Amino acid sequence: MTRPVRIQLSRRRGFELQAASRALNGLPAVVVARPTRWGNPWRVGEAHAPSAAAAASRFRSAVLGRVLHGTLLSPNAHPESYIGRIIADAPRDLRGKILACWCAPGAPCHADALLELANGPICEEVADE
Repeated sequence: MTRPVRIQLSRRRGFELQAASRALNGLPAVVVARPTRWGNPWRVGEAHAPSAAAAASRFRSAVLGRVLHGTLLSPNAHPESYIGRIIADAPRDLRGKILACWCAPGAPCHADALLELANGPICEEVADE
């Protein structure tokens, strides 16, 4: 299976996201930058996110959980909250797709956490018998 990756959006004349995505590895692309529903709510330069790395880290912790004293704590978000909806919807809506954001390749980006969330293992409900 072709592995989904993150690509950088471009304002370059003639840039066509879907064509660039399919040329890269044949997968369709989804824009995850602001103002889409997938955008990172932590803006660079705010008190809680003074840098791009801090904003990406806060998003990662919110959607994937965080490690405390060597223990992985699962995300704690109300299902109807912004982050709760991302956690619930990403595996369905983003799985198997290239994610496009304005962040430079190799730079910290919330899309990397979305890729992990969307393409990780899925736990399905088991029916009681």
